[in-house]
Amino acid sequence: MPGFSSSLRPASRNHGFKPVALYSGEEAVELAGRFRPDVVLSDIRMSRMDGIEAAKGIRMLHPECRIILFTAHTVSTALIKLIRGLGFELLQRPLHPEHVLTALSRHPDGRGHR
Repeated sequence: MPGFSSSLRPASRNHGFKPVALYSGEEAVELAGRFRPDVVLSDIRMSRMDGIEAAKGIRMLHPECRIILFTAHTVSTALIKLIRGLGFELLQRPLHPEHVLTALSRHPDGRGHR
């Protein structure tokens, strides 16, 4: 998904974020082990380790980290319940940078602040 991340990185920098683009769940968990991310935005579908498993690994390292998952695929009610039950948020694609920035800027409880 290099196209989406390359369009989101500059926009997120302009809104005060310090984005890092990674392309595997393993990379995300490994980097989260070395750094303390405030928020993680991840596709659910990735090769080897999917986004949900990566999010679980990151959450084990940093329980306070906000996790926002996204997908372009149809999501079952059971999967939505699982994601929300784990304390993760879900966005449906197509994603536009302005919509993602709104979600990132929204407080996890729905308020409008970071």
